[in-house]
Amino acid sequence: MTSAKPPTAPSTAPTAVRELFTNRWLLLFLAVWAVATVHIFTTDRSVLPLSDQEPIGYFSGIAGGVVTLALLLLLARRQAPLDHRNAPDFRNPGTESAGLLAWMAAVLAVGSVFGIRTHIAFVGLAPGAQAVWDRQTPATTLTWAIFNFVTLAVLPYCFFRYRLGYRPDSMLLRFGRPKVWVPFFILAGLPPILFVATPEYYTTSVAGHALTLVLFTLGSFLPIMITTQSLLAPRLSVLARSWVTGSVLTALAYGALNITEAFLAWDSLAQVALSLAWFMQVAFWGLAKAVTTLRTGNAWLHIATTHTLHLAEAPAVATTFGLR
Repeated sequence: MTSAKPPTAPSTAPTAVRELFTNRWLLLFLAVWAVATVHIFTTDRSVLPLSDQEPIGYFSGIAGGVVTLALLLLLARRQAPLDHRNAPDFRNPGTESAGLLAWMAAVLAVGSVFGIRTHIAFVGLAPGAQAVWDRQTPATTLTWAIFNFVTLAVLPYCFFRYRLGYRPDSMLLRFGRPKVWVPFFILAGLPPILFVATPEYYTTSVAGHALTLVLFTLGSFLPIMITTQSLLAPRLSVLARSWVTGSVLTALAYGALNITEAFLAWDSLAQVALSLAWFMQVAFWGLAKAVTTLRTGNAWLHIATTHTLHLAEAPAVATTFGLR
């Protein structure tokens, strides 16, 4: 059985924030992200299926995300980040990472054949998200949730847990320091929901809210957590010998897992340029997820920092299932 290493003394922790702001790969990532952001605001967004709208709401959420990450870094200041010095003992992180990336590519390919995407809709692009939901049925929604849950959560978890013998703590699934991180989870997770919630959100039935929680837990929260945060992120951090570089690599892998989303298209140069710009926006949130995970050693926390806003889609879920 493979277990985690004993915690490294917190004397290395002060270097973590310094590395975050001096890592050349992160600085390059942020520079490309900034250029992509300018392109989105200055180009003809109507070339993409669902992007002919003002994206200011999407980007305003980034400000809240940055504040949340700043609080997380403050709370985690006494512990060292996960990297080659103190990550769990992985038998072959290179082979395991390559296998995970190949599996993600296979899931993406199979899903695209059947019209199943990583996200059923991007709630930050409100009009576009609603347009996607208008095409959904109970069958397509359940298929999306079950497919993602099985392929990106159940199968990877079972393979690494029972075939390779990794323990839950080696998979970052132990919720350590609950007195700190449970309040943080609540404090970080609620504002995004309220920020994007429409008036219909507050009149949606309890059954609609409950179903939304179940669907997104199965179809989004757990699949992304297991594949990209629990398994891939710490291995890339070990391979890169840097938790920050590992976060950047994980961000790009997460972005790649979303290249078939409904608001992207790849048929012309204009579409490719704008889709790549949006790819960087998705990857930015992948970066936030990985920073959350590798800085705390907790794969669950990224749900609060980047994922709970999907619960604001309760009105669309309730309408789809006739629960209003």
